[in-house]
Amino acid sequence: MKILLLSHYYPPMGGAGVQRTLKFSKYLGAEGVQVSVLAGDDPGYTRDDSLLAEIPPDVPVERVTHTPLLQRLVRRRAAPAPAADSAAAAAKATRPAWRDAALAAWGSLQWPDGQAGWARRAHAVATRLVREQGLELILSSAPPVSSHRLAARLARELRLPWVADWRDLWTDNPAYAAPAWRRAADRALETRLLDSAAGVVTVTPTLQRVLAARLGGRREVALIPNGYDEVDFAAIEPVPAEPGTFRVVHAGTLYGHQSPLPLLLAADRLLTAQPALAQRLRLRLVGLVGARFETMLAEFAAVHPGVLERRGYVEHHQAVAEMQGADLLLLIIGGGAAARGVLSGKVFEYLRARRPVLLIGPTDGDAAQLLRAHAASRVAEEGDVAGIAAALSAALAGGYGTVPDAARPELFERRALTAQLAVFLQRCAERRRG
Repeated sequence: MKILLLSHYYPPMGGAGVQRTLKFSKYLGAEGVQVSVLAGDDPGYTRDDSLLAEIPPDVPVERVTHTPLLQRLVRRRAAPAPAADSAAAAAKATRPAWRDAALAAWGSLQWPDGQAGWARRAHAVATRLVREQGLELILSSAPPVSSHRLAARLARELRLPWVADWRDLWTDNPAYAAPAWRRAADRALETRLLDSAAGVVTVTPTLQRVLAARLGGRREVALIPNGYDEVDFAAIEPVPAEPGTFRVVHAGTLYGHQSPLPLLLAADRLLTAQPALAQRLRLRLVGLVGARFETMLAEFAAVHPGVLERRGYVEHHQAVAEMQGADLLLLIIGGGAAARGVLSGKVFEYLRARRPVLLIGPTDGDAAQLLRAHAASRVAEEGDVAGIAAALSAALAGGYGTVPDAARPELFERRALTAQLAVFLQRCAERRRG
């Protein structure tokens, strides 16, 4: 089977959003699925050129360059960015509140999202690829939703089956922030997209239940979670620790409702009660944090100098080395009850790193259940500052317990998950032909 993989986020663009489609394109060939990739290319977006080496030479990739207008407006007036953050974050830190409001209003007019222009430009390229290469199925990954909208249009025009991979929910997402007047239009488009796909793939049990309920049995919704690639962990040397310190590592970007504030409040409580711990405790943030948190981070650093460490964005292999060198890995979900179905992709790499994990998020969510089954872990709600402080104290004292006997992190290895996807794609294609 020959497929077109539509993914706006794809190397050399970096960050967590590229990992899923990169690994699918890397391993689908071994399952008898020939992949051609049509991707975005935003020159101002976070880059990780090291990921290009993972794309197999027999996987053709075409990229359509596009920078969302909102980002172009932001960057045009941006001050030079600090090393740890993006130009957009730097601009946000320096522009007035009225301009924030104006940009938010403008953003709400980009429908369905800021990548709609990319999808329009990519349409002709995608049509050519399908016809020249005899492609038989389209697999698109979202966000952005514009990828699905393009896939649905192509499937209709070219009479091909289309499979929608929802890495996140859209209108049911706890981070959904479109104005009320737009919700009905977004919801209607979401329903049309779900109904037009030959099959739906998603990443967590909760998201699977939500999407299956929306579809009412009209389409199959497959659960294929994110995972880890064993190759990424081969020959990686852990980042060495400063002697006598205990390093808590958060790897990755803080999105939307995710915030370091609960961690900072808990650490402040712990260090106020036991000042001597400041000589041992290191809170290490690896990845983009966001200008909106600069003030709180600076205030914490001023009160507890030397405790907070910020490395900024690093290439993926360096992030893996940071995970393996941690004494405790930190997963921030946040979002309250609405975020029960949020399962950050890095949690699977945390499992493979075989380090203890502290989750700040819903205690009854998918992430909490996964960690309890496969890792030495503790979970505290984002509002439970005392509970987070107690978890940090227990970790410092070596009281985090052991990995459950039934733990099987190997279930989430990318090759095995890609094999499951190949079976599902074939089933969707056959169902369409039948």
